[in-house]
Amino acid sequence: MNFLEKIKKHSPLLILGLFFLGVCMRMPITAIPSVIKDIAQTFNVETTSLGILTTIPLLCFGLLASVVSALAQRIGNELTIELAMVLMFIGSYLRILNFSSLMIGTILVGASITCINVLLPAIISDKLPNQIGSVTGMYNVAMTLFAAIGAYAITPITHATSWQTAVIIISIVALIAAIIWVPNLRYNQRATNESSSTDRGTNMWKNANAWWLLLFFGGQCFVFYSIVAWLPTIAMDAGLSSDNASLVAGLLQLLSMPFAFAIPVIATKMKNRQPIMLFAGTISLIGTGMMFFPVNSLVYYIFVALFLGAGTTTTFVLAMTLFGLKTKSSTDTRNLSGMVQSVGYLISALGPIIVGNLYSQTHNWFASLIVIAVAAIFFTVCGVIAERKQFV
Repeated sequence: MNFLEKIKKHSPLLILGLFFLGVCMRMPITAIPSVIKDIAQTFNVETTSLGILTTIPLLCFGLLASVVSALAQRIGNELTIELAMVLMFIGSYLRILNFSSLMIGTILVGASITCINVLLPAIISDKLPNQIGSVTGMYNVAMTLFAAIGAYAITPITHATSWQTAVIIISIVALIAAIIWVPNLRYNQRATNESSSTDRGTNMWKNANAWWLLLFFGGQCFVFYSIVAWLPTIAMDAGLSSDNASLVAGLLQLLSMPFAFAIPVIATKMKNRQPIMLFAGTISLIGTGMMFFPVNSLVYYIFVALFLGAGTTTTFVLAMTLFGLKTKSSTDTRNLSGMVQSVGYLISALGPIIVGNLYSQTHNWFASLIVIAVAAIFFTVCGVIAERKQFV
């Protein structure tokens, strides 16, 4: 029987648990840059030395994705997620103690989010196969909304109390998510010794279509994280104030929320998602093209944020949805998700570095924006090719 016809039992709190996992997918990372100077002052280090706090999670996403897939194969998806949320609570709290624990805690948080990245598509396709689009859209909205909330709320909380208090609040949110997830452990399934040899699924590393999906995911992540890292600086170089540049960065997340929910729902109703690929690539290129012109206008950069947010969010949530739509079993979903994200996030980690270095060498954004534009064209082509076949 096809797994799409076979709905497995699950906890009544599964959807609420998935929502809270979405809340924790980006907020522990996106909140930190807003208080980076306060952290540097507390630990008596240079602010520039803390740029690695954004890079560490991306490296974890890439290096640990395949490890997470293998671990979940042995102990089960739900148990792996529960352990990850406990680890996230511990890691997030460790960040307030001292500089060494800040680094260790960031690694633990990155490892925890890797588990969510890889396993959520598999859990949804396994337990909620008839709701892949709507549930994926729901947790993407939670992820996007609370990424923006975390980035903004941490500053007034820090001003009223301290950055440590703000990080403790984020840690408590992770603990709440871990508690809500507990009922799902009753429905945890692990591979038995007898079935493990036959339940390993497709070897995605030998699947050409999986590689096209990997290149699509890596290319769109390259563009997204390059934009997240440098859009405020590009806006300020065009003449915007730091406050307005920060507003543009926040709107990049907020304006993309309708796409975060709608695209997974639309994608599940289409057999061929090439039009979505072309739409995302086109508006990403429009947003990138607008940045070639240093217009000193907040309204102008709000449109830049709209186009870039819509394009990069569409591609990200589409990729996360395709993990379930392009596979015929939850095992294959997990394998595809792990394989694509393992290399894809390593590619994305290069984006902010390459774009920043080109700017440092040329003292203008032209070469950097050319690289982003080429990456947008690249992921669009790869996405269109990946959609030539319905399944990997």
